[in-house]
Amino acid sequence: MNQTMNNNEHLLTIVEPTIGGDATIELARRAVARGGTASVLMVITDRVERDIRAFAASEELGYGEAEEQAIIQLRELCLEQIGETVPIRMHFGSLGSDVVKYITGDTTTIAIPARLANNGLVERIVSYSGRPVIVAPSLAAVA
Repeated sequence: MNQTMNNNEHLLTIVEPTIGGDATIELARRAVARGGTASVLMVITDRVERDIRAFAASEELGYGEAEEQAIIQLRELCLEQIGETVPIRMHFGSLGSDVVKYITGDTTTIAIPARLANNGLVERIVSYSGRPVIVAPSLAAVA
């Protein structure tokens, strides 16, 4: 495929930064490699907050400082994995149908980690946004 061809693909990549991770960043890397674009929505769930608090305690940091380091690490991971800097937004709490507020007119597809895709969330996102949703497995499942 001709890499100079205009590709209007834009993947909204939802990430829950936990130990083990998921394949959503890899999907973003592939979209960018095809000539498209990607953006990242970092979801700070209760599980992620517990991880950040544990990290803060082990490193004797305040929660805010540990959270900032988590964001920096995600930015570095995105740059390393995707090959360029992508916009990163944050969502605190569980991810519900309010995810549609992060979908822009450019968004063509949404990637969500399997561990967040529960209780009919994927169906609600498709219904509210009209965009296809890819459910990405955990990295442990792909390894």
